Amino acid sequence: MAHYLPILSSFILVFSFLPLLNKIRKNRSVSGLSLLMMTFGVAQSVYFITFNLYFERYYMVLPFVVTGGLSGLILYYFARYNAKREERIQLAAMLGFSLLPFLLLLNPELEIAKVLTWLTFVGLIMSSVRVMPQTYKTLRSGDISNLSARYFSLQFLAGVCGLFAELAMVVPSTSHILTFVMILLTNAAQLGCIQYYKMRPAII
Repeated sequence: MAHYLPILSSFILVFSFLPLLNKIRKNRSVSGLSLLMMTFGVAQSVYFITFNLYFERYYMVLPFVVTGGLSGLILYYFARYNAKREERIQLAAMLGFSLLPFLLLLNPELEIAKVLTWLTFVGLIMSSVRVMPQTYKTLRSGDISNLSARYFSLQFLAGVCGLFAELAMVVPSTSHILTFVMILLTNAAQLGCIQYYKMRPAII
């Protein structure tokens, strides 16, 4: 069962991104989306992919490959549709900065296993805060034109699958467990924001 849950989570993640990507392609715009959320989505995925490959937890690699790859695709659409040259440079700098902790692997005095474990906690921090800029942007602008409730609800469901998959591991990773918990909390908060702005016009 522990092997099937990450696969199920990966399929759910693919379906969670599809309505969001369709909206972006239809509108030819990423307005309303937080690029920091997508940047951290790419960076945190790289941290967890590296950890799981090193410790041969191959099934747990799959959800992070999907999240990182599709978040990267949204960043590509930003660079294609909306970004000026300066914004492309800023985006590249933001991605580079978020991956700087990998330089610790160059220190010969540090054990690779320990460094990779530390890096997953960096990924945990990114996972914890990645939806917060999106929630703040939604609250500030009220713009939900490019936001999909299905995206956040399926992300929540994928987080449930990931959490149970990690708990079923022989040696569960604390950072992975906390990451999946934060995925549940942050996506639930964003869903609440979307529902609020959908209902608000009817109330006024």
